[in-house]
Amino acid sequence: MRQQLSLLLLDILRGYSKITYKYKNYYFKHFKIYDSLKLEEFELDCVHQAKKQGIKSEEQLLEQAIKRGNWSNQEEASMKDLKWMIGKSRKAASKIADNNTKKAFEDSIQKQVDELTELQTKKNQFILHSAENLAKRKRVNKEISLSLFYDEEMSEIISEEDLISLIPEVNLLIDNLSSSEKIIEVSYDPSFFDLYCLNYRQPSKIIDKNIYDITIWQKNLLSYASVLLNKLQNLDIPDDIKDDALKLYNYNQKENSSTDDKVTEGVSDLRAKMAQNGGKLTAEDF
Repeated sequence: MRQQLSLLLLDILRGYSKITYKYKNYYFKHFKIYDSLKLEEFELDCVHQAKKQGIKSEEQLLEQAIKRGNWSNQEEASMKDLKWMIGKSRKAASKIADNNTKKAFEDSIQKQVDELTELQTKKNQFILHSAENLAKRKRVNKEISLSLFYDEEMSEIISEEDLISLIPEVNLLIDNLSSSEKIIEVSYDPSFFDLYCLNYRQPSKIIDKNIYDITIWQKNLLSYASVLLNKLQNLDIPDDIKDDALKLYNYNQKENSSTDDKVTEGVSDLRAKMAQNGGKLTAEDF
């Protein structure tokens, strides 16, 4: 685990990742904030172009699905509620020390995640060929095609044929780099965090980049480290929280300023409500 975090930190700091596929190395240049902003403009242009060509928007396709009885406003509202509840549940679970209670919470969360996934999969059937999705695919293809190289100097862009083969590998890599949990843990790694603490007033000394050169993940790394350091400097953090990057990041002293009995009482209330609702939590329970 530590080695994986170290390798992830290496990739983020240098701004690129090495991909080994069929015993050959390829190099993926990380997305820069400035380039991503330009691609936002490109994506918007693609949406307008698609609509000009008569391709329906997501809103139009969903309205069509609702009229045909294949989708409903109630399902749309349920998705919003589930996203809110999953966020609340995960935040509550991160503060629970008792393993049995935590397991019950996590089981409840998984039910909500499964329900949300099922609804999202159903919704995707209706919006798959929307103007927005077409534009998003064009943006992703362009972004990746401009970021993959045969050489470490990144002077030779790979061919379209090799690009197609590498797409699954690149998607896995992007998922890893985009994981907020992993970046939080990486930012708290002593090999980076200790240096950040010494230079937090001038983060450019750590990552020598300006707004045009810094990557999305370098920015996230600095941002998470800033939050963690700010909490250590300004909050009274319990020792068991200090040692865990995710617990520290989610720690809120106002929410934890009450006595342990009150916290236990709140958790017990939620457990009781879960039992009454067949293991599920609703928005009103929070």
